[in-house]
Amino acid sequence: MVTLPASLTIEKIEDVISKICEGKSNQELALSISSKDLAFGGYAAAIQAVNTWASFNDKRELVIKASTADLDEQLENIVKSPHKFTAAMMAKTANLNIESNLDVRKAVNSLAKAAIEHQPEHSYGQQHGRLCWYSFVDHSTKGFDRNFYLSSPTQHATPQSLEQITNIISSMVRKSSIVAGGGVLPKAESVSELGRMFYELFVNTHEHGSRDKNRNAWLKPATRLIYTYGINLTDDAVSNSINKDEALQGYLAALKNTNRSTNRFIEISIVDAGLGYCGRWLADNPKDGILDQISISEEYEILKKCFKFRSTSSNSLVKGNGLPAVMANLTHLNGFMRIRSNRLALYRDFVGQPFIEQGSDTYEFMDWDSQKYCTEHITQKANAKGVSITILIPLIDKNEVAGSSL
Repeated sequence: MVTLPASLTIEKIEDVISKICEGKSNQELALSISSKDLAFGGYAAAIQAVNTWASFNDKRELVIKASTADLDEQLENIVKSPHKFTAAMMAKTANLNIESNLDVRKAVNSLAKAAIEHQPEHSYGQQHGRLCWYSFVDHSTKGFDRNFYLSSPTQHATPQSLEQITNIISSMVRKSSIVAGGGVLPKAESVSELGRMFYELFVNTHEHGSRDKNRNAWLKPATRLIYTYGINLTDDAVSNSINKDEALQGYLAALKNTNRSTNRFIEISIVDAGLGYCGRWLADNPKDGILDQISISEEYEILKKCFKFRSTSSNSLVKGNGLPAVMANLTHLNGFMRIRSNRLALYRDFVGQPFIEQGSDTYEFMDWDSQKYCTEHITQKANAKGVSITILIPLIDKNEVAGSSL
């Protein structure tokens, strides 16, 4: 049995991913009802751990740890948190760890089904405190939320327009920042840069994070999930957790030379259960090797190739500017990005390492563990499922910019 910790720190969750990858197949996953000490990227890392567990597992047995709360409250708490929600959706059984080992999967699924059906009713999706999120479960009709997808009885669902998805992410960011007691982004940047950035990420995960090795086959079971989370560093618990990450410390120090807040941020994450950047590339280009047989340096070079491509997908009717547009807009927004894909855990601080114009940038990242350029050192991690991208966008304090609005 492996246990997803109540404390959602990247370090602890990486230990869980390692145990899943190195352990026996069909391990049970234990889930705590409570959550605490949420660190930067904690939700995204936990979702990726759940997806990794599901990919190694045919039985997919979930064990929910006993709690003093009554049964209804325990079940409601599961569907209020994106990582627990994902675990419930991926599980074949969900046993409440009491004397009778009560299987509550049907009850949890009923609550989750209702949540998914109702999430399109609000432009910000599901909302619990400073957290707003959308879940896309499998690829049935309910896997294509109408806020994000155009549906047709004769064609596969396709992502909505840039304008529509920009409106959705703006609504999510606005809701998360207000609840967190946050600041604002200048209106022009919010619409043109934040929206474009998220659109590219969403189209990318739709194209590459939902298909099997054969691109005509949808992955099942599979989930994709996006969320926004408002961060206010005046909260001691959040501040302490972020200050433990050396990469983030350097980023916060660099931010002091900008006009952005060093206390208030929006965390934006998008997580899928696909093949990962390198896994997807090798599925499409098998002559380039097999993942567990290539070196970690070769895997890094493949990831950089994925970021250099301008077109999100050459075989799709949906055309974006690709991941370079994400990096350009993160530079304008003074952002920070962490990527966890296959055996890599990388980051880039776009204040200290801004993106240079298309064709000139070297697309280099830093190693999350060593804080060194990946050309100098890469830490080989356990092979996690899918791609997890987590971004920090600093806001502007309301009392410093009169009249700004998102």
